[in-house]
Amino acid sequence: MDLLKLFRRSTNSKSFIPEIDGLRFFSIITVMIYHMNTSYMKQIGMGWQQWKEITGVDGPLEIGWWVIRLDMGVKVFFAISGFILALPFLKHFLQNEKKVKLGDYFYRRLTRLEPPFIITLLLFLFVHKFILHGELKELLPHFLSGLLYSHVFIYGVGNPINPVTWSLETEAQFYILLPLILIGLFKLRHIILRIIFIATLVGLSVYLKSYFYFNQTGHLSSSILAYLSNFSLGVFFAWFYLVYGNTFLSKKTVFFDVIGLLAMLCMFVFYKPQAVWYNNILFNISILGLFFSVFKGKLSNWFYTRPVIYIIGGMCYSLYLLHYAFFYLIVKFTGGIKTNLGFLTDFSLQIILLLPAILIVGSVFYLTIEKPCMDKNWPVNVKNFLRTSFLKPK
Repeated sequence: MDLLKLFRRSTNSKSFIPEIDGLRFFSIITVMIYHMNTSYMKQIGMGWQQWKEITGVDGPLEIGWWVIRLDMGVKVFFAISGFILALPFLKHFLQNEKKVKLGDYFYRRLTRLEPPFIITLLLFLFVHKFILHGELKELLPHFLSGLLYSHVFIYGVGNPINPVTWSLETEAQFYILLPLILIGLFKLRHIILRIIFIATLVGLSVYLKSYFYFNQTGHLSSSILAYLSNFSLGVFFAWFYLVYGNTFLSKKTVFFDVIGLLAMLCMFVFYKPQAVWYNNILFNISILGLFFSVFKGKLSNWFYTRPVIYIIGGMCYSLYLLHYAFFYLIVKFTGGIKTNLGFLTDFSLQIILLLPAILIVGSVFYLTIEKPCMDKNWPVNVKNFLRTSFLKPK
């Protein structure tokens, strides 16, 4: 069996960019380790203050300083989404390729992303009701608002059925907004006007994120208003990728590996506190450095384009939907395993146990649910199957 062919995302060869799936690997691994830590802490009854005292969060020489910043992977996801979604629109505007039909664009988002999302939301609703013995009348409003990608807007917090879906709500808002932004951008004929237009949107997003964080405006702090700057970074890189494409075909250099290492360090340094506006700007610039390193660095490009790396990255949607609830469930069985060598050693053991487990579970879900939805014709195929199987004349 060709495992590479089995697990690789279903896409045509021209649109498959292994570096992007490699970046997805970085994003999902960091987020999963972050949530492993929080689930393990909860299981052993450790509060944040005690955890901070044990691991240390005052500087980069303490392990906790790094772990507490690993949720940055979500913001890298946003930049990746900006790149992927903008690419076909920019190909039309910049290279006169086929115009993107908005009906097809939104239909593809629905058929590609909705089935895995709805299935996991139903699954976790079942878990909360029949395993955790929650009240259905209390769960249903969260379930329905989650289906409509509006839970944070309504409640101001993540969905208790599956808390990670707050970022999917933000992504959905960007899906809707992106065509409007790009159409408006390219209606402006002068380059100076385009720069002013983009700078205004990004600057407003940076300001609003700081404002929402300082004023604890939970209902808006997770919206596209706060994170448009992250998505815009991906749009900019997509533009650079198309306009200066030959640059990415040239020789990889160690210079960009150094840029990548510095960018990674700066991502950690400037990620928090997120309420500080200049941290937001410097963090985004650092993500841009990581992108360039992955495409142009000799060692970085080699690592992020290894099949095992981009295959795991390609499964990131399945892993993202499942990992949070899975960790909180499985750690009830693994959390009691102790080494008597301290928290950090015990947590490292949890990573060794939980990471392969979630990769197995995520792989099964990816192959059976998500990957079939990557075929844009799957609704028609299902319809034809049902028609021939159940409606054919006897």
